Amino acid sequence: MQLERCFTRGFVKEANMTIIHMETEQVRSVARQLDATAEQIHLEIERIASQARGIPWQSPRRDQYVAAVEQLRQKIQALAQQGAELSQRVQREVDEWISADGQGAIHFQEIKRSLPDLTPFIAGGGGVILASAQVLGTSTQINAQYSQEYRAMPWKGRFAEQKNLQKQIDAAQKRLNDMRSAEEIQNEINDIDAQLADLERKKKEAQAKADAWYNKVIPDWPLEGDSDGVPWRVKADDFEDEVAEYDRQIQELQTRKQAMLNELNLRQQTENSLVALRERQAALNQVMDAGIPADGPTKPDWLRNQLGGCTNYVAQKRDVSDFGGGHPGHANMWDDQARAAGYEVGEQPAKGAIMVFEGNNDVMKVDRDAGHVAYVENVEKVDGGYKVTISQADTQYDKNGNFIRGTYVNQRTSTVFVKDSPKGVSFIYE
Repeated sequence: MQLERCFTRGFVKEANMTIIHMETEQVRSVARQLDATAEQIHLEIERIASQARGIPWQSPRRDQYVAAVEQLRQKIQALAQQGAELSQRVQREVDEWISADGQGAIHFQEIKRSLPDLTPFIAGGGGVILASAQVLGTSTQINAQYSQEYRAMPWKGRFAEQKNLQKQIDAAQKRLNDMRSAEEIQNEINDIDAQLADLERKKKEAQAKADAWYNKVIPDWPLEGDSDGVPWRVKADDFEDEVAEYDRQIQELQTRKQAMLNELNLRQQTENSLVALRERQAALNQVMDAGIPADGPTKPDWLRNQLGGCTNYVAQKRDVSDFGGGHPGHANMWDDQARAAGYEVGEQPAKGAIMVFEGNNDVMKVDRDAGHVAYVENVEKVDGGYKVTISQADTQYDKNGNFIRGTYVNQRTSTVFVKDSPKGVSFIYE
């Protein structure tokens, strides 16, 4: 992805084109590898530390060794956590690049329209337009990449994606609601950190006493044997036991802290997932709300004027010249004719679609022989179906009862309810 714009405070800079470049998919791939590696390191060091704690070796040096392994584990865990956080950060950066690029393109076109005198600079590459004051650290509700993806998707796919996204959003929101707040988790982590700092201080004091030469020679009464090879215990042995107990408590707290960090990370991932899903939903809704372009009137005029009533009205809105091999039939034939001509036809309403009523349908009463067509002005999802605003017209007849071609009467707008699985109704998309 290239943002071929100069992010300065002016509108034009007479200099060579500055290109800010990012191959977004490659960056995402590296981020995913970093995240996977960090997780692998986390699991491996935990396994090694666990093995070290369980080695069959009893000696003060064994305790020192285990303590050194634990310190190494903590350092590596901290680095692994940094790796996971860097992975999440770069993933967000990629999303913001894509978002900023789409938003910048919109600003770029707006500036071109408002400042036509700058066209030579744009065409010749002698300068660049300020499209946005920021690239990274920005966000927008509509993601340009998602919008492009959904515009290329057939309507059937868009309807399925609508349901799928809402299902995923509901599930992610439920998971988030079931989690503790980030503040609660962080407070517990802070409390653990305070306990760890206190234990480390006490451990350091005890270790200093254990290392003192005089405590290594003063017997601990009453005389008892010890596992370190010395015939009797000395004062240093008591302090070494105290250090070992502090190590045990520190290990326990570190395990709890790691669980808290994992919980916090999971919540952040869920929040990020929910944001991404809502961005997708917003982009899809934008595409759905834009609907199908009204590409009418149907040409040539003589073809459109062969139609009368509702078909003539809708032919003003949409180009139906491909229907019926170049000659549209009665209204109830339009869905089959459109499908044969390569148009997408389905059962769910979309703004800008042609609504086809068969003679026997469960939406409204129409001519049983010819059916009816209308133009979809707007769609609103409601419980059990859709509230569809349509514009339509009726047929004009002469005194002998024959319909008059090239005309329509009683043009009006009304709202009908369409069930999720309607009978006798279909929609012609594009």
